[in-house]
Amino acid sequence: RTGSVSSGAIQPTWVPFGSTVAHRRRLRFALDVYDSTWSSRLRQPTYSLGELINIEASVSADPRLPLRVFVDECVASPSTAAWLKYKLIADDG
Repeated sequence: RTGSVSSGAIQPTWVPFGSTVAHRRRLRFALDVYDSTWSSRLRQPTYSLGELINIEASVSADPRLPLRVFVDECVASPSTAAWLKYKLIADDG
């Protein structure tokens, strides 16, 4: 007999690549608003209720780590402290 046998649980010796990259680097998320042709980003957009808004959500990460961004909810308000909020994206997108 050259080895021993144990009934203990096997522990993986590897760490998933995605969690390693996410742990070592901060992911930068962005939410940008574009004009009606998607050709230029708007710096300080103003919209009326019911008007179409072109929004791009993105995340920057290592190119070897393909990520997708899913937006469940998005609200608009006059300021961060305002109680008045309009739902732009609701019900899990």
